[in-house]
Amino acid sequence: MAAGFALGIVVAALAASGWAAPQREPAASQGVRQLADEGPGVRGFDERVDVTLVNVDVWVNDRQGKPVTGLGPETFEVLHDGQPVPITHFVEVRSGIITGEPATAQAAAGPGSASASVAAPSNLVAYFDQSRLHPANLRPLVQGLEDLLAAGAVEPERLLILRQDRNLSVEAPLGSSRKQLLEALGRLAKGGADGVARESETRLALDAIDAAWEQSQDTVASATGGLALVPDSANPTGEAGGGSPRSVVGGVGSAGGPDACGFFVNQVQPILDAWARSSRQRAALTLANLSDAASFLAGLPGVKVLLYMSDGLDVRPGAALATYASGLCPGAGVELLSGELSEDLTDRFLELTRHANTNRVTIHALQATGLRSPGAASAALDRSVRSRGSRQSSGGFEARKRTAEREGLSLLAVETGGRTVFNRNEFGPELVRIGEEASTYYSLAYEPPAGESGGRRSHRIEVEVGDGSLDVRYRSGYREKDPAQWLTERVEGALYLGITSNPLGVRLGAGNVRSGDEGKLRLPLHVMVPVERLAFLPRNGERIAALEIKVLARHLETDALAVRQQTFRVKGAPGAAGWADLPVELELDAGSYLTALGVQDQVSREASFVSTTLAVAPGG
Repeated sequence: MAAGFALGIVVAALAASGWAAPQREPAASQGVRQLADEGPGVRGFDERVDVTLVNVDVWVNDRQGKPVTGLGPETFEVLHDGQPVPITHFVEVRSGIITGEPATAQAAAGPGSASASVAAPSNLVAYFDQSRLHPANLRPLVQGLEDLLAAGAVEPERLLILRQDRNLSVEAPLGSSRKQLLEALGRLAKGGADGVARESETRLALDAIDAAWEQSQDTVASATGGLALVPDSANPTGEAGGGSPRSVVGGVGSAGGPDACGFFVNQVQPILDAWARSSRQRAALTLANLSDAASFLAGLPGVKVLLYMSDGLDVRPGAALATYASGLCPGAGVELLSGELSEDLTDRFLELTRHANTNRVTIHALQATGLRSPGAASAALDRSVRSRGSRQSSGGFEARKRTAEREGLSLLAVETGGRTVFNRNEFGPELVRIGEEASTYYSLAYEPPAGESGGRRSHRIEVEVGDGSLDVRYRSGYREKDPAQWLTERVEGALYLGITSNPLGVRLGAGNVRSGDEGKLRLPLHVMVPVERLAFLPRNGERIAALEIKVLARHLETDALAVRQQTFRVKGAPGAAGWADLPVELELDAGSYLTALGVQDQVSREASFVSTTLAVAPGG
């Protein structure tokens, strides 16, 4: 995964899934035997063709922002990459209940397919980006979520709370009680140290820019004053004010003229580059963590609403500070940023939103800075003008920066079908509204045109409603997902969120620990799968099943991650029963591990995802 995780997962999620403690089962029996491990991608088992449906959740509101209900499928028109497509599934969901008779079409479901006729419970994810939140701005957000819980707009067990600082952590997992959620919010209200560091870094950059400008003015003033005293033909005595051409050095020669700008450009570029580089790194970290969240949320059924909360997220990091510098010296603006530091991050944002759309994650963006007057934008940054009168108030910079950071927030929300919440000092009403909307929507699906993709893996979706006065929100597209990515994301969901399902009846056992290389310990796992749950295909006079297995093991203290993926073929006789014993060996350090396992039948595409804890010790 792109970013490190320190995820405090409650291991009790395993028991909640109906799993018993792992125990060893007898080896494969009754005519079943495991063949050699074939490695990734068993040939001959990729011939199954799935009918894939694209699911689109649509929120329709009137001009007052109230949900519009009672619309039928004939009201909607869907375009796939600009081409109209028939709606094959349609349901209206009101407060989580399907109204009317759902229109359905016969289709097989596979990895990445949609389930268009069942309204699964909606889940809310409160994502606190504390790397971009000042402590003073945390309390209104926390109060807003407390109001959301008090209003009953979302069931407590359906709310997941994530915290991002340098890493991404689960502050309260799904299934938490209202009391546990309030305790988690109380802990969050005390955070935001990274937001203070970010503000301090900005303040230092502003100080350095102002100092560079004043030094440039002083340097030019001293130089032109000295040159004016040097005798020449126009001023043979060298008297001050004699009109010497030496007083004009490449331009006007005044303290605010081109000469000062020339000195200023040389001094300010490294300052801008350093600030832009740091800002880009912070933005990239946030985008990577949001992408990881979208990945492990993929295993949750139904609508996933992610509330991204921060002071802002800039598509063009560094541009606001360069504009500030340009205000001091007109003409020396954004171009001061060198190379890639002058480029925006639009493509990175769109990559994230396509990924979120594919996993049915809608992002609502809340800017925590709230509604403030220009004089109160930031007490730390809005400093008084110095006596020279050449320095601008940095409150103007802060206002420009706040506006620029809305661009990234808007991009996240618009592309995924979410809302933006700006200029609010109280977030409770908006969060209650979003919580209620999460379970009131239209869910429709269509079959993408065969052979019309032109080799594209990303596709655009447009939804039109007959009444043009209505506000219609939906995900703007999706990216095709290969089976390997599908399997990985769901194993991550089992590891980080305890999202488990076990239709294959998989059980997990552990063998004796042995010494490995470089101080590692080798732990043999036995993945036990009931043979009667497997799909066999005839191959050269034999009946063969193929299974893809992926294991993730995370050390509970160090967060070190071990990954193992293998593909097995299993031979079975007609009427065979018993268990297929599929060995997977991990090399680990000593300690306790949260372990997640995904097993997929490559013929039926049925898959199980389970998790448990394992203690690894020498001789264990």
